Amino acid sequence: MNGLLLSLFLLAAAAGQGSPVAGVVLDSTGAAVPDAAVRLEVSGVAVNDVRTSTDGRFMFPGDVARPARVVVTAAGFASQVVDLQENSADLRITLDPAPFFEAVNVTTSRTTIPRADPTVTVTVISSAELLNSAAVSIDDALKTVPGFTLFRRTSSRVSNPTSQGVSLRGVGGTSASRSLVLANGIPLNDAFGGWVYFDKIPQAAIDRIEVQRGGGSDLYGADAVGGVVQILTVRPGRPMGRSVFEVGNLGTGRASVFGGARTGGWVYSAAGEWFKTDGYIPVAVDQDPGIAGRGPVDVELNSEHRAALLSIGYQAANGWRVDGSGSVFDEDRQNATRASINATASRQFAVDVTGGVRGGLVAVRGFGGTQGYDQTFSAVNATRTSEALNRVQRVPTEASGFGGQWVQPMGRHALLVGGEMRSIEGTNIETPYNAQGVPLATVQSGGTQRLGSGFAQLTLNVSDRLTVVTGGQVSGWKTESSTTAYSRTQGSLNPRGSFAYRVGEGVTVRASAYGGFRAPTLNEFYRGFRVGSTQTNANEALLPERLTGGDAGVQISRGVVSTRITAFWNVLDDAITNVTVSSTPALITKLRANADKIRASGFEFEGEARLPRNLSLTLATGIVSSRFKGDTNLRDNRVPQIPEYNVGIGARYVDRGWTGSAQLRVTGPQFEDDLNVFTLRRATVLDVYGGRNLSRQIQVFAAVENLFDNEYDVGRTPILTTGLPRAARVGVQIAVP
Repeated sequence: MNGLLLSLFLLAAAAGQGSPVAGVVLDSTGAAVPDAAVRLEVSGVAVNDVRTSTDGRFMFPGDVARPARVVVTAAGFASQVVDLQENSADLRITLDPAPFFEAVNVTTSRTTIPRADPTVTVTVISSAELLNSAAVSIDDALKTVPGFTLFRRTSSRVSNPTSQGVSLRGVGGTSASRSLVLANGIPLNDAFGGWVYFDKIPQAAIDRIEVQRGGGSDLYGADAVGGVVQILTVRPGRPMGRSVFEVGNLGTGRASVFGGARTGGWVYSAAGEWFKTDGYIPVAVDQDPGIAGRGPVDVELNSEHRAALLSIGYQAANGWRVDGSGSVFDEDRQNATRASINATASRQFAVDVTGGVRGGLVAVRGFGGTQGYDQTFSAVNATRTSEALNRVQRVPTEASGFGGQWVQPMGRHALLVGGEMRSIEGTNIETPYNAQGVPLATVQSGGTQRLGSGFAQLTLNVSDRLTVVTGGQVSGWKTESSTTAYSRTQGSLNPRGSFAYRVGEGVTVRASAYGGFRAPTLNEFYRGFRVGSTQTNANEALLPERLTGGDAGVQISRGVVSTRITAFWNVLDDAITNVTVSSTPALITKLRANADKIRASGFEFEGEARLPRNLSLTLATGIVSSRFKGDTNLRDNRVPQIPEYNVGIGARYVDRGWTGSAQLRVTGPQFEDDLNVFTLRRATVLDVYGGRNLSRQIQVFAAVENLFDNEYDVGRTPILTTGLPRAARVGVQIAVP
């Protein structure tokens, strides 16, 4: 306590006399803006963060030294900066509506300070948009973003985790993500395999989701060749809580809760989620000629998961802040036959320290965790009347990381420098079974990976019209086998340069060029798997992938209508894909290999219209040509699991009594395999949501996914499997205060 009083005294002595600061945040109609983020900066350093209450009010207690400023950000509004004068104590801050492409974010700058970056393509999904939509899982909500796809079309609520690899702009096509997914700056990609457990974050705790499309390796290194998705949780500025309870058909139920508060310098929160669904049978009744339809061995895809998140932090009067968090996650899944199951159990922690040094902001982070993944595989006979267990796997993994960075404002400009280290150790413990069901000798394979990098970024606000961002990252990667003599070390330079120029009122042009790389995962090196009649084998001789790409576009805002049009071009050298090496009626065998060069090009169109009577309409379209372009027999084949196009059309209505939304998603045809033999046809799905506010804190709602119960392809191995049928649910949302 004495140290805290001394810090307050020294701050006041250095900066002069101060006084408390309070105020209200309003929109252009004079209505209060609740839950806006308000940050207090003294001499360029953030010293306090609060949120506005339901009536739009906020307060920074105690004496606030001058010079200082208040920065206000809120979803759907342009940020506002207010310089504090000696006599300014009660502020009235008005926020103007902002086009969707001016949404503030922290991903593009890799800092904790939100800002709008006009040089890159970013989409932000707010917690209100997420909670007031029919999508149950995070990945289903992200499918409205142009170019976002998973390795397979199946929703993460029922699909095997290894099929949840994320792709942006057509550079995907395997279970290993070619885009980095973060949760509060910590990798959410599986350390062993690269796929993503979206359910690790309770939905009630999510503040927003930021999606940066285009290479992100200049700041984030390996795994970010296609872009970066970041899930950010709520940091409470006052006592608050919210929860969602819902039930539906297909034996579905969920409870998701969040609560937190700020007391003096302490900030703490806790969140938890339980979800269960009995699912549906994915194997289609009608199959191609010569392939048996649904049989006695086929059962429902079902899943159950439990997640918890705890965080606590302290911010001193001088602006320095320490935050710690821990999370646990467990899930169990049935993979559509009785003998095919998987389970995951993970634990993770993180510690962050941030503060001001010589007018700049320093951030240091450490994180680590353990995970166990269990999977069984089976062989099903040709008539689908019986199955036999043929493989059991257990994959324990340990991962840790440490990094730091420094941001130095330089007048209108800013410099970011930093570095990080990551370590991964994983083992695939596999027990095969013979045709009589007798276990054979257990085999182990695995290894370690070390990744280190240093990065820098310079942001130049050359004028009110022109912004230039340049920088890059130098990365090193080393992998070693724990069972053989294999070892490889390799380096990479990942540059980026981008600019945005405002050519006139409401019109901005932008362009960027970038490079990146992705190291093979331990899963690609050491773990094979089987889906249906397709066996995919691992390959220890894989090389890293390297990407060269760029994009350019225009952003236009005219009254209530905003649009963004972007063209992109990417080339991925030494692309790792599952190459078919043999095929028989009973078994298709594939091998992971650096098969070829991938060229992915296309364009994206996004539009939003904010109409009278609280109605908004959105349109998002991505068209991509993703093909192999090397010297192998795959040349000119389309990259598997990449649709030709995706279209999302949305409508949202909000007033004090009612909330409604609808999303129409159309996914173009795509191929299941590298030889382009098995086609997945176009899929069309309509989701609807409606909610009624019983009070300011309570909303009851009903939601339906796949309203018209369309049957659509999600896999062909060559056994045809289909997606989620009509799924309805009802529930209640509670928000306090």
